[in-house]
Amino acid sequence: MGFKRSEETDKILTLIGVETKITGTLTSTVSIRIDGCVEGEVTIEGDIMIGENAVIQANVKGKNIQVAGKIIGNVEATKKLEIMGMGTVEGDVNVTTLQVADGGILAGNCSMRKLAEENSSQA
Repeated sequence: MGFKRSEETDKILTLIGVETKITGTLTSTVSIRIDGCVEGEVTIEGDIMIGENAVIQANVKGKNIQVAGKIIGNVEATKKLEIMGMGTVEGDVNVTTLQVADGGILAGNCSMRKLAEENSSQA
C-alpha cells in the first residue's frame, strides 16, 4: 500500500528504517517517515508518514499524518489525519480533518477543530 504523493511528501528528509527502534522524544522541523518503532513522544512540525510495519507507542503531533502502521497513543494533527486501510490508531485524536479508509481502525475519541478556528489561531 503506497502513500499519496504530494509536494510535502516529496520533501521527506528523515527516514526511521524498519530495523530501527527509538526510545524517548523524537522532534523535527521537517517531514518524516517512520517504518520502525518509536516509544515515547513524537512532535514533528511537518508531515508524518507511518509505514505499514511501524509501531508507535507514543503521543504523536504533526501537520498531516498518514498511518499505514499502528499508533498506540494520542494523536494531534494540525491539518489532517488519514488512517489507511491497514492502519490503526489506539488513542484519542484531535484533528481538523479526519479520513479513515475501509479497513482502517480508530479506537478512541475524536475531537475535530473547525477550519475557521485553525485559521484564526494562526493569525
